[in-house]
Amino acid sequence: MQRLSDKICIITGAASGIGLASAKLFAREGGTVICADIRAEAAEEAAQAIIAAGGEARAMRVDVGNDDDLAGMIDQTVSDFGRIDVLFNNALFVNNEMAMRDGDFLAFDPKIFFATLKVNVLGAVLASKLAIPHMLERGTGSIIATSSGSSMGGDVTAYSYGSSKAALNWFVQAIAATYGKQGIRSNAILPGPTQTPAKLQWTTPEMDAAFMKVLNVPFIGEPEDIAAMALFLASDESRYVNGMLYPVDGGQSCTVPFVSVTRTMKGEQ
Repeated sequence: MQRLSDKICIITGAASGIGLASAKLFAREGGTVICADIRAEAAEEAAQAIIAAGGEARAMRVDVGNDDDLAGMIDQTVSDFGRIDVLFNNALFVNNEMAMRDGDFLAFDPKIFFATLKVNVLGAVLASKLAIPHMLERGTGSIIATSSGSSMGGDVTAYSYGSSKAALNWFVQAIAATYGKQGIRSNAILPGPTQTPAKLQWTTPEMDAAFMKVLNVPFIGEPEDIAAMALFLASDESRYVNGMLYPVDGGQSCTVPFVSVTRTMKGEQ
């Protein structure tokens, strides 16, 4: 049985990484996927790959930091398909130059902070605000967000990124509390280290070795591992799940912080 049969699913940031893996998986499970991405050609390539594999997809050029683009995404989807069953707010603010400057708290730049919030938080919040009335008409809907393990504690870098994801978590749970009794679910996925194109651009073998010291699986996750959780949250199998923040992080959050030190003392890898 296809787990998303006849469901209309919007995925933002669908042209690569977690978004692309989710778009392909949703389509294989019977969903019609709106591949929304700021890169129009890449979005079209994603949609065409799904169609070539026998799935249903449509590409949309959407900048989730642009209110008009978000309104157009929701309106066009409802116009074409009559409803929205799943909204996966996955798009992420990516600016390598700003990210490099966000690692020194004493050089904290509000411009970087607000640019990050515009996409990582407001983009998801406004897309949800626009989609919810259509979901309310049918008394059902699943909203999913890609958050981050960085949202769950302090860090020594990426101040704007981590704080934006913490704010996103609050809205995910607030939406669940506000609309859960009317049939709308809202949940977030908190990935750990994941081999997305964005990660592969900045990590080194040394960093991957360091990641392996805090993971409690024998590998670094792939986008498909996160997509599998997104599929569960999109499907009716998760109908009793609402307002949850799910770490999908190779078990890195299941231990005390100093477990890697203890392993070293015990002579373990």
